[in-house]
Amino acid sequence: MNISDCARIYCSSKTWLEGEAVEQFKRVMTFEGVLRGAAYPDLHPGRGIPVGAAFLTENLIYPFLIGSDIGCGMTLFGSDLPLRKWKADRVIRSLGDEPETLIRKLACEQPAETVSDPSHLLGTLGHGNHFAEILALDRVEDGTALRQLNPDDRRLFLLVHSGSRHYGERIWTAFAAEHADSGVPADSEAGKNYLAEHDRLVRWAYCNRQLIAGAFGRLLSCGFREIANTVHNCITPAGGDRWLHRKGASEAEPGRPLVIAGTRGSCSYLVLPDGDPEDYLHSLAHGSGRKWTRQSTRARMRDKYEAAALLKTRIGSKVVCPDKNLLYEEAPDAYKNVEHVIADLQSAGLIRVVARLKPLLNCKP
Repeated sequence: MNISDCARIYCSSKTWLEGEAVEQFKRVMTFEGVLRGAAYPDLHPGRGIPVGAAFLTENLIYPFLIGSDIGCGMTLFGSDLPLRKWKADRVIRSLGDEPETLIRKLACEQPAETVSDPSHLLGTLGHGNHFAEILALDRVEDGTALRQLNPDDRRLFLLVHSGSRHYGERIWTAFAAEHADSGVPADSEAGKNYLAEHDRLVRWAYCNRQLIAGAFGRLLSCGFREIANTVHNCITPAGGDRWLHRKGASEAEPGRPLVIAGTRGSCSYLVLPDGDPEDYLHSLAHGSGRKWTRQSTRARMRDKYEAAALLKTRIGSKVVCPDKNLLYEEAPDAYKNVEHVIADLQSAGLIRVVARLKPLLNCKP
């Protein structure tokens, strides 16, 4: 869907898009300094800005477009734990009623010198749509590429989705108090200060995902190695005085794998970007994309299910989530069909699917 020569939404006519999300996308395209915009099939409305989009600006940066969860991303790890040794119920018992507490304890047993301050929330996933998930290979589309990324496909995978926690909110709030949703020159004092904090939090969020993987390694008595890491809330330089803003849109570079996440009740996809990344602003969908708000999802799911019924999904995966509100809000029904998202990206020539990964256990705080 071409809104203009410089704005495109990469989805087919079969993909449902909420009108408000499209209007938010169009509004951002009118901001001073915005040169181009791209949105993906997971596009949905955010707090005044669309989620699932990327914008290229000149001279000005817009922290407003990134919001409070600076550095949020996903890291996929391969393990040395064979599928035959996987015991979901044993892991669930180990996690107990406060999984976040155990994960943090196990994460913080690792060497502290590998992570810079702030450290108060290291080893924590955070709320909302953040999670840690154990997965198994479900289907191989490109065996050669998969073997290069992960030589033994009989082993389990771990996907960690988390961001900068309260630190990102603090940086954004301080900036917004003075500048609200205005853009600032990247080379101004305000712009330089923001970008320095931004870059620090991107590194912090990445280190936190690594520590969480280490915690699961201790819990499962196995090792993990990184396969793919992408950030989907960030501002990055794009050459000259140009800046690329991503909100719920994963970094996408040729040859660099990324995960497009499904829900706790659907598969995720390991993919490689294809085509010319300049066309789609070096960014791709990061997941399914919400179709219902949290409030409406909570109401719908409570009318339909007891909380205990949501601890196992239709495809047999299990869920650890002590927060009942979050259990309802993150129900698979609240999200678009990830198969449609993948099909749209393939039809547009933007991705090559390497493998499909099936969730076995989804853990939320």
